[in-house]
Amino acid sequence: MINRNIIVLGFVSFFTDMASSIVTVKNMFKKKIWSMIIIFLTTISLQAKDNIEVYHAYGNAHHVIVQGRMLHKKEFTKVSSDDGWFRNLWRRAKQIESDEISDAKIVANIQGEKFSVKSDDEGYFEFNITVTKILKTGYIDMNLTIENNNYPKHILVTIIGNQKLMGIISDFDDTIIISDVTNKIKLANNTLFKNYKQREVVSGMVNRFNEILAQNHKDIPSTLFILSGSPQQLFIPVEAFLKYHNFPKYTLILKKAHGANKDPLTDQFAYKTQKIERLIKLYPHIEWVMFGDSGEKDKEVYQFIKKKYPSNVKAYYIQDVDSGEIRVF
Repeated sequence: MINRNIIVLGFVSFFTDMASSIVTVKNMFKKKIWSMIIIFLTTISLQAKDNIEVYHAYGNAHHVIVQGRMLHKKEFTKVSSDDGWFRNLWRRAKQIESDEISDAKIVANIQGEKFSVKSDDEGYFEFNITVTKILKTGYIDMNLTIENNNYPKHILVTIIGNQKLMGIISDFDDTIIISDVTNKIKLANNTLFKNYKQREVVSGMVNRFNEILAQNHKDIPSTLFILSGSPQQLFIPVEAFLKYHNFPKYTLILKKAHGANKDPLTDQFAYKTQKIERLIKLYPHIEWVMFGDSGEKDKEVYQFIKKKYPSNVKAYYIQDVDSGEIRVF
């Protein structure tokens, strides 16, 4: 005969465990609710025009690529050509150090079509989208907003159609700006201790770019793409340098060094060939002229691309970083 006390104890144990489980689930549910509330309150305090940093936005009549990052806005001291090395170093450290906003939903609106993505754990996001409406060649308006937020960031997307055009793909370091990549001490000095007003521009590059772009109709958007191995954290100083030296309008492609789906960190050949092939496939009607230098892998990259896509590449130019001589291939 079963002892009644055993049965009672069994029921007590069962209901105690059940009650404990209910409390645990309830606490987990409460934590989840509070987490959702915190995310919601954080999100509504953001403003797309301040917290979304866009690195590039370009495409063709059917396809658009936009890459950027969600960041808490920073204020930087005004740059002067008289700034000392310590001020420059401090500013650069602040530019590299980021206060990212992860898991935020960004909504893109282009000609009435809406698309959404979430920023990753480092705040990065990318729209790689196909639109149903044909996009006309030109600079097309796109609005980026954050979910539960009514303050949009207005950007212009460079749309290039299927016209036969001349295009430029250019490296940045030691092709446009003197960086001394092959000398690590000089490279560090240029990158960390000088600001964009103190850096030297490679002579003649602005004129070379303008002469090539002048072969296209004046109403065509700029087909200048600057492809750099510098990380996206240096977007602000790189863009400031290009504007300071009056380079023609451009699309700037920098290396995604962190977050999901990051670019190859040390393999410059893989990184650059991947980006150039995407441009060639996106714009098959463009005949490209490519500029690089002897400092890293530009010659090998361009040689590979020209061999693989002979009808898409007119020529490539390589500048010797030691002599300054430019050779055409």
